[in-house]
Amino acid sequence: MEITTFELLVKRIAPLPPAAIPGADAIAAVARRVVQGYFLTISNLEDKDLTFRLEFVVSTPNPPDPDRTLTSNADLLIDIAGANTPLTLSQAGDTFRGSFRLPAKQTASVQLLPKLPLDLLSNPNPDLEIRGFVRLRLPAIFQGFPGPFIFGPQNDRPVKVLLNPETRGTFLPNDFPASTSGEFDQINYPMALASGQALNEVPPERGFRPPFSQDLVAQLAAELPERFRPRLDGLSEVQQAEALVEILSQIEPSQENLNNVSDLLSKLNIPIRMEAINR
Repeated sequence: MEITTFELLVKRIAPLPPAAIPGADAIAAVARRVVQGYFLTISNLEDKDLTFRLEFVVSTPNPPDPDRTLTSNADLLIDIAGANTPLTLSQAGDTFRGSFRLPAKQTASVQLLPKLPLDLLSNPNPDLEIRGFVRLRLPAIFQGFPGPFIFGPQNDRPVKVLLNPETRGTFLPNDFPASTSGEFDQINYPMALASGQALNEVPPERGFRPPFSQDLVAQLAAELPERFRPRLDGLSEVQQAEALVEILSQIEPSQENLNNVSDLLSKLNIPIRMEAINR
């Protein structure tokens, strides 16, 4: 489901006038640089843990501009009841995805924030400006062993969530970072939800079977030691990837099999592509 637009900024809020223009210094004092990020507060109202996926669809110019894309320019973070935890932000064309697990009846703050290297903060006229729209999905996930090796829906009906999107930003003093004694004014305002309401229902995505022999996967799984047979739906993304690779690494490395495995990993948002290596 589409939920909001988003906009990340590290940019002056108005162009600077030529220095020769009367009052240029006064205008520069007003047209300060702003650092702006996107915040989404989400509550899982169900009685079960759920894995959600956020998709950020970016508007890109033609020709491409490195200051108009999330690639190398943004961090995705989540905070449920502690410190911020980084999330992997994967890319497929103009769409950037991040997944997270939200326990039952818990509330998380998900933040898409611009990266702030010193050279960007030191630039008196930065031009980072990224905008687009946000989708929230309830993806199909791994089913555990034993049983068929499939992706299954997480629920048999849409799940209820509370959503509260915000834009937050900080205005930087014109002499920052050379001086840190100036005023860092804040902005914070809510964004309109596409549904028009905070209480929403997210439909579960349908399951599917991976594009390779189920018998082969079952055979490989049976041959693995017991310690390599966890319930994958309770593992982190990294642990899921490790368990999957442990099984699939034993498949005959034909080009067809490698392509199938790569397609499967892509659907998991795992940035790994398998290729044959001639030694």
